[in-house]
Amino acid sequence: MAFVFEKVPEKDYEFFKSMGLKNFWGTDSLSLSKGDTTWCANREKNAYLVAIGGGHADIPEYHDLWWNGHIVRMETLEAGNGNYDTGVNIIWIIKKIPIPRSIWIYKDDVLQMINEAFSVDLDWCRAEHLKSISVKIECEPEMVEEK
Repeated sequence: MAFVFEKVPEKDYEFFKSMGLKNFWGTDSLSLSKGDTTWCANREKNAYLVAIGGGHADIPEYHDLWWNGHIVRMETLEAGNGNYDTGVNIIWIIKKIPIPRSIWIYKDDVLQMINEAFSVDLDWCRAEHLKSISVKIECEPEMVEEK
């Protein structure tokens, strides 16, 4: 099964809350806006990519890859071009990938999941206006201690 970009279904609200995702400051639980919160989900791999926030002033954008209870919080940047008339090209740029020590041996799998998930992440763009999505990983993953 591949990743799918979707609004978090009502049946998964409790699971979403149980994931333990924090806001981009890392201080409070990420809120679930029922009917509006999106994720890229691969239920077969038990992996979910969630936009955490940021992206204004001097704060980078953040996305969490939640995989089997482990969280990889990435610094990201969204770029691209086009418009709804000509089609939108989204470019996801991954700037930092801190992988917890406990899953470091799976770093290649984590990188593959990151690439697969971002490859379907429409973010703000409606599917009928999307022309392409590309993913550029501009960093090497780094091993970090779990928090």
